[in-house]
Amino acid sequence: MSTSKIALAALTGVGAIFAATQLAKPSKTQSIAQGMRGQMDDYNSRVHPEQDRNDTIFDRTEIMESEKKRKPWNMTYAEREALSKSL
Repeated sequence: MSTSKIALAALTGVGAIFAATQLAKPSKTQSIAQGMRGQMDDYNSRVHPEQDRNDTIFDRTEIMESEKKRKPWNMTYAEREALSKSL
């Protein structure tokens, strides 16, 4: 092999390593922050309806209590004690 081919192969290898390390680096903090700001700007550009906390499809408290009655092992010790005292 001639020295020019060896030098070209070495230069190509160094260039490939440099390119791979540059591509593998995570984004800079500024570009991440800019992307997040862009997402927030996009989100804030539309009107979002406000939902009343009491206006939900499911009453989570009622669901949890019914599950605890159906499966008593989901109750805490204090809940089991209170239930046994009320009966």
